Amino acid sequence: MNEKVLATKLILGDENFGVVCDTYGAKILAFYVDGKNILFYEEDDISHSGIPLCFPSFGPLENNAFVWKGKTYPMKQHGFIRDNDFELLSQDESSLSLVLRSSQKTKERYPFDFEFIVNYQLTSDDLVMTYEFKNLSNESLPLAPGIHPYFAVDNPSEITFSSKAEKVYDNLQDYTLVAMDKTECFEDMGEQKYRIHGAPDLHIIGHNESKNILNLGNPKVEMTFDTNDFPRFTIWRKSADVPYICFEPANGKNALNAKPFLVPPNQSWKTSVSLKTL
Repeated sequence: MNEKVLATKLILGDENFGVVCDTYGAKILAFYVDGKNILFYEEDDISHSGIPLCFPSFGPLENNAFVWKGKTYPMKQHGFIRDNDFELLSQDESSLSLVLRSSQKTKERYPFDFEFIVNYQLTSDDLVMTYEFKNLSNESLPLAPGIHPYFAVDNPSEITFSSKAEKVYDNLQDYTLVAMDKTECFEDMGEQKYRIHGAPDLHIIGHNESKNILNLGNPKVEMTFDTNDFPRFTIWRKSADVPYICFEPANGKNALNAKPFLVPPNQSWKTSVSLKTL
């Protein structure tokens, strides 16, 4: 992916409460609340900025390949949707909708007819991000997506979150299943609350919490998502001192090949993720 690629920037609201969206990848670059962008954004590091959309697959696939009905298609980590320019369908004062339609280019990686519609809406106090993947093929279509927010942090050593989960897959230990309190990246603070250390690359399983309070310093962020659509909660950052942290509604590694959602012909997979500050 070319980190310098930017298409058309679309703006909702203002710096007191607003969103900046790039049509390339339908990617949110900024979510402003009270004059502060709660997302990390760096023009020279676009791939680690904003909220990339990981469709149709989250994470790496075995051998960087999607396998369907005995045929292999090249697909690198986090799918290919983020590498395409979306078309603007509509925009008003508080919402905008974009679409990506299948093409010969997309079918070289993913042999299906589809429309992927993304809607961003500002309500009284939150940003609602709705994703609809329409299957226009005459066969079932597999999905195992994720959303990849890069949240800005003032103090990388003072990030906390809560979870009732007991185990994680740790990519730093060859994706070994370990207890939550046995990973070096989590400091157990009691009452199912954890402080983050180091550079985690963790897939929390059994998280099962639709509302998640993320203490990023100032402000706190509440992220809401459907854990049936995103059964994994992934936490990642490149190093211990980067000014961002990723809390990601996600599916498992290689799930597009091993355990995808199957969308029947002429039906849709639809879900929403919302963000608000506290």
